[in-house]
Amino acid sequence: MKLVVENTCPTQWRFEYESNDPELENLYELAKTNQWNVTTDINWDQEIKNDSDILARKENPLGRSKFFARLSKETQQEVMANQAAFTLSQFLHGEQGALLCCGELVDAVPDIEGKLYAATQVMDEARHVEVFHKYLKKLDKHYPITDGLKNVLDAILAAETWQQKCVGMQIMVESLAMGSFKNMLVTADDQLLKDIVTLTARDEARHVSFGIISLQHEIPSMPEEERAALEDFALAALNILVGRRGDARLPGRSFGFEQPLIDAGLDPKEVQAALTEEFKTAPPPKTEQQPLFQAYMLPNLERVGLISDRMRPQYIEAGFINPQQAA
Repeated sequence: MKLVVENTCPTQWRFEYESNDPELENLYELAKTNQWNVTTDINWDQEIKNDSDILARKENPLGRSKFFARLSKETQQEVMANQAAFTLSQFLHGEQGALLCCGELVDAVPDIEGKLYAATQVMDEARHVEVFHKYLKKLDKHYPITDGLKNVLDAILAAETWQQKCVGMQIMVESLAMGSFKNMLVTADDQLLKDIVTLTARDEARHVSFGIISLQHEIPSMPEEERAALEDFALAALNILVGRRGDARLPGRSFGFEQPLIDAGLDPKEVQAALTEEFKTAPPPKTEQQPLFQAYMLPNLERVGLISDRMRPQYIEAGFINPQQAA
């Protein structure tokens, strides 16, 4: 696995120290106020549930399916334990990617208020790496980063402009993280995990706000060619997130959600076929039918102006936007 990512994004000094952006200044103040300590603000003495029980089965489409009920008790436990370890492992790896990217944003953003805020997010991401690593040590298993997640984080780290890094991390990855943590607050059935996710989710909301505020100011003033390149970058990154090949420079591959099933001795294709057949007569709730990127990421890409008239047909063709909704 490639551990070094080449980066040509320029570092920018800023010698005007007065802030000209009240929104970012307020966000910086909020970030300073809401810092928390992994060691002292979480009760690590509380016992956690068995690995197979830390995520509620009734909140998991697979866990509450008839297919799952027909599995042996041992296989059920292994599947749930594997899924929990896999999910939390990807959270951990994603937080390290955010830590690396936000360190770059401190260098690259042009305004002093952006640099100061980004510095608080570096501390946030360091704390998130620490807290998920500490929790995962309590489980019996962990998973390596998946190809899909590694590819999208590498693309953001290698991006040539601060605007691309901000779109990739603050608008796309952080929007997905915010949605994932909201879901985790519902699915977590272990109090220690709930405590961790509650504090982490509070940080993620600020991270998304930083991207929206910064890019809403920046994108309208960008030259047409640079704005078009930023729009193309966002769509290419989305293709990676869903495991497609978009831009040849940003190769997309599967996120590997099948590995927890394989490790439990199941065939992912058979599981998918069984669930597809079952959902024909008993579909999951509507809240589970909409992918996180549609619920959280696309609205934020829209807010900052990256789904332009030029790009909208491409999003529709790729199936990211419903043509009826677009109309």
